[in-house]
Amino acid sequence: MLILGTLILRLLLGGTAELQTAPTQAAQIDHEIDSAQKWMQAREFGKALEVLSALMQREQAPPPDVYILMATCHLNLKETDRALEVFERGMALYPHHPVLEEFYVKLLTNYVPVEQMKAKLEKAVEASPRSLVLLRAAAFVELRVEAKSDRAGQIVDRLVEVAPDNPDVHYIRGLLASLNEQEDQAISAWEKALTLAGSDARMQMDINTLIGEAENRRNRAGRAEAAFRKALKANLSLEKHNSASAYFYADFLAKQSRFVESQKLIHQILSWAPSYGPALLQNALHLARSKKPEDAVVAAELALAGNDLDPQQTRAAHVLLVKTYFQLKRMADAERHQQWLKAQ
Repeated sequence: MLILGTLILRLLLGGTAELQTAPTQAAQIDHEIDSAQKWMQAREFGKALEVLSALMQREQAPPPDVYILMATCHLNLKETDRALEVFERGMALYPHHPVLEEFYVKLLTNYVPVEQMKAKLEKAVEASPRSLVLLRAAAFVELRVEAKSDRAGQIVDRLVEVAPDNPDVHYIRGLLASLNEQEDQAISAWEKALTLAGSDARMQMDINTLIGEAENRRNRAGRAEAAFRKALKANLSLEKHNSASAYFYADFLAKQSRFVESQKLIHQILSWAPSYGPALLQNALHLARSKKPEDAVVAAELALAGNDLDPQQTRAAHVLLVKTYFQLKRMADAERHQQWLKAQ
């Protein structure tokens, strides 16, 4: 967390320059900030807070980096509520300050239950109703809590009003439509996001994957495959390839009974991420179909050993293992997975 605070400080553009202070006063502030950072590097967060609190009491408008440092100290002291209070004070003094808002959202995301996060973001948005950072965070929370609520639609509409040319906004608009089973509206929103995203390969990958899934749900296999191919092309251009995106295409191919093509992509995914559970499970299913039960149970057990299977995939792995262990006459192993299924 100390490292995070230091990195964010380096991102601040003009934090102390905004203050109309005399050179000696600015130099004193810089000296106190430097002193606090040294205490933090020594992990003496209480002493750092003493320095920063004295600065805060003396200055009517301390620079934004003071709030970041204070919040970082409180977090390291496991005082999450006080860290949040510090940021809320800073955001009241510096409305629409993107670094303060981004750090506040990260703090909420990592340390606060979703319902409390929702309430705090509602209050923050009320104070800064045109903040893209806060509106975007509020929209994601609403989609998690209740995507079909009127408020979710209202926040997304406000996002479109505030930043109509931001691809993230139309990405979120598509998520809202998809979660409300409005697939064509979702695809339209995502296509708008793609137009605005330009050559951003990560965005191209993410959105084309979503479009492929939506087209598949609409039983438009040709359009789905075209989108999945675009997603894979963007994925392969990234320095670090994304296993989940490629897996959606592999799963689509398998459900089309195009097992050779699917397995080729599964092997590619496993070369990137050998322990990626969904790909291991898909490989296990292929091995079982190929009359290789010993190899199938190894792959399925490895898939279960991770923590990246969804509930449906987890159940499928246990079902496969019950059948395959019975086939291998390994009754104790089969019974172990049978008991898991009965307990659900």
